[in-house]
Amino acid sequence: MLLSAKMMNTCFNSILIKILAVATDSSRCSQSSRRHKGFSLPEVMIALLLVSLGASVLISAMMTTRTQMAGNARVLAAFRLAVEFSDWVRQGGMKALASDTENPFDLVSQTDAVLACFGQPCSAEAAALFYLHNWRRRLFLKVPNARIVVCEEDTSVSSTSHHWSCGGGDSSFKARVIKIGWPQGGDISDFPPRFVLVLG
Repeated sequence: MLLSAKMMNTCFNSILIKILAVATDSSRCSQSSRRHKGFSLPEVMIALLLVSLGASVLISAMMTTRTQMAGNARVLAAFRLAVEFSDWVRQGGMKALASDTENPFDLVSQTDAVLACFGQPCSAEAAALFYLHNWRRRLFLKVPNARIVVCEEDTSVSSTSHHWSCGGGDSSFKARVIKIGWPQGGDISDFPPRFVLVLG
């Protein structure tokens, strides 16, 4: 009889322990479910605001970088074409256009159609005009709205070199230069040359 009472007491204790364990687990589960219930509306709004600000900063940085890269590409393309033109002049490319009544360098700005010297023989003058026409076309493809001025400039006056007018200064040492510039936003009719290069 005593043994049976001890066994009943042991069983009761084990059942009680199991009930307490289940209750503890259910309490933890309910706390965990409450803890992972979700975000509140202010938290969601703050998160969206931070994401929007980050995206705006990223887009702005990308646009600035793209604009700078495009500007650098225009400068590099224009400078390469100016160097090419200078080499062509130094090798005598303008001699065929020499005239007593007209400055041959004024032909750089002409827009008239010229004879295509691809599959047919051309005179030296026609070949020179053909080169100038295509050089100008390539420049405008790389640098839209570019302006070109070829003139004699006082190379000792650096401050006046970056204006479209030529012949400034009192120095007797003058050189023929090419000036190229293009608008960078704003008024497309008022912009200075981007660079000045001595020809030949």
